[in-house]
Amino acid sequence: MVNRNFILRTPQGKFVLRQVSQTHHKTLHDLEFELEYLDYLKRAGFPYSIPSAIATTKGSLFETVHGHYYWLYKFLKGFVVGKLDEPHLAQLAEMMAAYHLLIERSNLNNGKPASDSYDRAATLKEIEDYRAQILQESKVNHQERIFLEESARLVPILRGFGDMPHQDVRLYPIHRDLISENLIWKQGKLAGVIDFEHVSESNHPIIKDVAVTMQYCCRDSKVMHQMNIDSARQFLLSYTESHPLSDGEIALIPDLMTAGFLEDFVYAFWMVRNDPDRAKRSEEDGYGPPLFSKAAQWSHRNRKRISQALLK
Repeated sequence: MVNRNFILRTPQGKFVLRQVSQTHHKTLHDLEFELEYLDYLKRAGFPYSIPSAIATTKGSLFETVHGHYYWLYKFLKGFVVGKLDEPHLAQLAEMMAAYHLLIERSNLNNGKPASDSYDRAATLKEIEDYRAQILQESKVNHQERIFLEESARLVPILRGFGDMPHQDVRLYPIHRDLISENLIWKQGKLAGVIDFEHVSESNHPIIKDVAVTMQYCCRDSKVMHQMNIDSARQFLLSYTESHPLSDGEIALIPDLMTAGFLEDFVYAFWMVRNDPDRAKRSEEDGYGPPLFSKAAQWSHRNRKRISQALLK
């Protein structure tokens, strides 16, 4: 499901050799677009370090070996901050605003059609497929029983989403994963951003990036499935200092967050079945299907309160 990264240490320095996941890059064009996208940000003066493909001796930006794509970039020095405090979030908001302004000015086109910004159809299909598989089994284990119970609560929420007002909200190829693990820090300053593989998959409104960051980085410190609304509001204020948003865009945030938690719920169950060791570690850290179900239900139940707070 994910890319594989190999650290290479050479006399010329430290590098990352990236084996590309075919989940994210189903065609050669997908990878070519990601590398073009990164090159655009670099040429446009994006003031943060990002992966930049190093050409091969033949001039190509990647190699194909045994059906896998590989590309190389210079290692980005720094560290990851697991939990972002207010100063960190303010810096993230500043970076995100600068990034979005560059993307809006670009002519980057991944060739993908307008997406279902709530990923409603795909998430519903995954849930229904898993439910059908489980119900056909003669014996249902504890995790499968939880999935059946929680998904029964979540499907009506997903079906209840209205269509995204695409005529009023422009769509772009965006990062969609600007969270702690994809940010590089140096001496307390945000220095770099990694993992741009989603940009070649689909097109979304700019506000999707904001919603994803709130979903992961603006959590209540005591109740993990709840949002710290004050933290989210401060993050939004920092962002809109450089990149204003319409009331219509801001009003989409609660539903985009809920949809994101629903996707996480399905992915967490995928891990239970396909990567049990990783799923177990996630469960031990509190991140599993039950948490994502609670978070989706909470954000949906409180969507009006969240919107009102963010629109103040």
